[in-house]
This record gives sequence, structure tokens and C-alpha cells, in this order.
Amino acid sequence: MADESTGGGATPQPAPSELAPTEHAPSELPQRGEALAFAIGVAGWLVPGLGHALQKMWGRALGCFLTVGALVFLGVGMRGNVFSSEGGDAFGILGYVADLGTGSFYFAARALETQGSDVAHAEGDYGTRFLAAAGVLNLLAALHAYEAARGRKA
Repeated sequence: MADESTGGGATPQPAPSELAPTEHAPSELPQRGEALAFAIGVAGWLVPGLGHALQKMWGRALGCFLTVGALVFLGVGMRGNVFSSEGGDAFGILGYVADLGTGSFYFAARALETQGSDVAHAEGDYGTRFLAAAGVLNLLAALHAYEAARGRKA
């Protein structure tokens, strides 16, 4: 038979104000922990996989680094368009944001794009898509590293 004083046998959870001074409610993080999580997210954006490596998630770190790196170098090798900040239209701005999502690999791609892009051919068009996919993938990985550092993802 359930104990009626606890609402059907469930153990009541203390209110955040009832927690001991060293305990935090699950949704609250100390300011230092939030800053560290943000730094890990930024590190994961700058160097693909670094945010996961800092948290000793070696498989994710290696997978992210190799995947983003391969997509960037395949995209540049296929003479895809590496967008610059000088894009005048919405497509150019979105392309720049997607490419910049690769972090430090963006600057490597700019340096490797010596012959310019060749999007008039299918190969160059696919290369442009590879570069954008690499950026979006890295942004998602950096977001995952940030959330994992906050304790919200495993």
C-alpha cells in the first residue's frame, strides 16, 4: 500500500532553496563550470574534435577531426568554392558561415585554394557542398562538446 504522505510512494525532491550550500540544482551550474563548458565548445569549433578530446572522448574526437578534415580537403581538391566574408548576397553569406564552421580548417582551405573554384563543373559544385557539410558537422560537434561539458549529453 502506498504511503499517502509522500504522494503515492514517490520520494519528494528537495526544492532548490532547500539544497545544502555545496549542492546545486540539476539545471544550475556554477559560473566557472559554464565558462569552462563555453571554452570547450569554442575549442571544439577552432580545432575539430578538440572539445571532445579535452573531455577524454577520444573516439568522438578522432572521428570528428578525421571526418571534418577529409570533407574539407576533398572539397578543396574538387575545387569547391571556399566562400569569403565579402559575399554580397544571402547565399554567399550562408556559404561563408557554413565554411567558417570548420574553424581552423577554413584558413587551411583558403590557403589551399590556389587555383580558385570551378563550380561550373559538377565536381566543383560537389566540392562546395562538401565544404559546407564539413562546417555544419563541426558546428554540431562543437555544440555537442559544449553540452557534454555542461553535463547534459553523454
